Amino acid sequence: MWGGDRLTACSLWSWNYQLINPETGTVGGRATIYVWNLLQTHNAKNQVIWKQWFGAFDVTNLAKGTTVSATTGCDGPCDPYSQPVAPRALPTDPGEEGWLFASFEFAGRLSGVPANTWKSGIQPYTDLAFGNPNTPALVEDQMWLDPEEWDIRCDYLSAGGDAPHYGCVFKEVWPVHVVVWAELPGHAEVITAAQNHRDAPGAPGDEPLTRLMDETLKKKKNGQEACEMWPSPRPPGEECDEYPFRSTWQGAYTGDPEHTFSDLIPESENQDGGEQLSWFYRYHRIIEKDPFYVEVET
Repeated sequence: MWGGDRLTACSLWSWNYQLINPETGTVGGRATIYVWNLLQTHNAKNQVIWKQWFGAFDVTNLAKGTTVSATTGCDGPCDPYSQPVAPRALPTDPGEEGWLFASFEFAGRLSGVPANTWKSGIQPYTDLAFGNPNTPALVEDQMWLDPEEWDIRCDYLSAGGDAPHYGCVFKEVWPVHVVVWAELPGHAEVITAAQNHRDAPGAPGDEPLTRLMDETLKKKKNGQEACEMWPSPRPPGEECDEYPFRSTWQGAYTGDPEHTFSDLIPESENQDGGEQLSWFYRYHRIIEKDPFYVEVET
């Protein structure tokens, strides 16, 4: 079972390892083998790194001296860049610093592609082989991600207005944009009013928002539709703020205006809220039609 966030996935795998005499059927030794996994994508590089920590516990008799070796591969538009790990003895009952460590690097095939290109379905895997000097047999197994839950996407897009650059994320993980009430009370009030009184989507557990990157639809359509009730000139130092955000497909023009709420808030708050949202898009590489949530922290 894997768990994690937009940029990391982790898991703990275990095997019950036995050495069995094929002539008598008796067990000559046992061990419980654990592997900790940390799979990291990079939001500003075309890179995926898989780190593994190995250890053996409850080792008895002939199972002492058990080794592990590993080779890597990658399904989809990706390539492994790490050398195989030759057989190495598993540490027995390792403490915090005593685990056997291995690290493997992968990259999406994006080199030389034009901007606004992305590739999904990147699935790295490791092939493990457990051996023992007391037997010539190897026990092999493969470790992988569930592609339906942990699909890695690498893209070369201009996210949040930045110059195009590479980046990789777990695209099936939908991040949460948190707005702190104490920092931006006016902006938070607009979001809360829309979610609570206009049935606007986006709250965790509800339907998510999805990113809209078309500048014309975002600014001239969604923005104008949401804020037409606040004509210019507006009071000095105030700007119109709206939810769902104009940079989403649930905005007032591209979505349902009945679910939109807008109000005038301090100009500085509106700009700070926009900058926080832009940073959120960049950090999590939220691109066209990517789902995400919005939560107000009181």
